[in-house]
Amino acid sequence: MLISPKIEALAFQGKCKFQMFWTGYTGTYTIPVPAGGFALMRQIIYAPFYQGDTKPVQITRVIHQISIVEQGSRNELLYIFRDSVSDVNVGGATHFTPRGQQQIVETWATYKKNICIDVFNAPDVNGAVYAGAALFDQQAQERIDPLGYATIAQVPSVQITAAQKLYPTGEERLYQGAPYSGAGIQDRLRYNATAASRIGTPNNADADRNYQFPLIGFGCWIFNIPISEYLNSGN
Repeated sequence: MLISPKIEALAFQGKCKFQMFWTGYTGTYTIPVPAGGFALMRQIIYAPFYQGDTKPVQITRVIHQISIVEQGSRNELLYIFRDSVSDVNVGGATHFTPRGQQQIVETWATYKKNICIDVFNAPDVNGAVYAGAALFDQQAQERIDPLGYATIAQVPSVQITAAQKLYPTGEERLYQGAPYSGAGIQDRLRYNATAASRIGTPNNADADRNYQFPLIGFGCWIFNIPISEYLNSGN
């Protein structure tokens, strides 16, 4: 990951620092942005996973969507991954395991408010209806539904004890949207949040249970100065 001389100088001055934020076990996560400062996301480290109690279900849930939005904004950074899996023999039974290793995605996006992250399972192509109301948004930069509450809440999918201090936090999203109904212009592929697309609970009876939840890292430069000061800080 390349950094600019400006960022390097500000880091030595104590005005910014690089941090890795990891999310797992759940479909929603919030990266805090300091008041009066901003965050520059530069890297995503994605570990392949799949969802489902049985192999027939797991093979239909190897496509995942990561949605990254500034809190209260409609602008969305979107990534879709398709993971490959292999059969392995564990304890005399055949299980799936992801074939690929962690992927590092170089990205670039700035955020002045908290960064809201949602992870979905893509629908099975066999049962999906490829129409505007099902999968596409009228505006490429608008989200169809608010997430993190109501009937499509992105809820934690694994019990986390208080002692572990790992309970994931999702925040109410301050925006509204209306479903795109009709066969108009389809800007880009984007899966919408539904109850069926939520990240589910791993099957603790499976030997492959530790591959059945997300494990995603986000590398961010966290600045304790406003963007205006950063822009005026020289080369």
